[in-house]
Amino acid sequence: MKKLVSLCGAALVALLAVAGLAPAAHAYPDVNIDLTVNRQVLFGGETFTATGTSDVTCAWHLTWNGVVRTGQGSNGSPFQTTYTAPAVTKITKIPLHGTCTYTQPTARKAAKAARTAASAATWERTIMITVLPRGSAVSPPDNGGDLPNTGGPNFLIFLSGMALLVVGAGAVVMARRRAENADTVAGQA
Repeated sequence: MKKLVSLCGAALVALLAVAGLAPAAHAYPDVNIDLTVNRQVLFGGETFTATGTSDVTCAWHLTWNGVVRTGQGSNGSPFQTTYTAPAVTKITKIPLHGTCTYTQPTARKAAKAARTAASAATWERTIMITVLPRGSAVSPPDNGGDLPNTGGPNFLIFLSGMALLVVGAGAVVMARRRAENADTVAGQA
């Protein structure tokens, strides 16, 4: 009887140890938040759209070029705003800084009310937007049918390549003849 009681006691201790050391499965669910833009390079006067998505209710605060936009977003309802690029005289990189303030989801709803202030969290992201001056679009150079970056016309490059091919083939033929002659002379001696 003592063995049965001690065996049951050991089993109970083992069960409590396993249950106590097991990780909490999804005690704090993952939060997915993202900030995207439809264009990162644009000319002065053009617009781009910034979109904040999250699977929790989120208070968005976006700042670009001194313009602040705020709004609410949640799962299935992203926060979108549009910005217009200023006219610039040289290539300018302007950061789009976004923050999302949300309440950290917890598994215990009763404890949530008691810890509302402690469970507030902030997510941040910065995306660099490049603004180009108008008229700075570079067109590819006109090669006039020549091979690019060679400095010579197609036909001249073709003839040079063929000449090198003939010289290389001739060098291989001459080397093989010398090797055959050397083998023949060595075999006769």
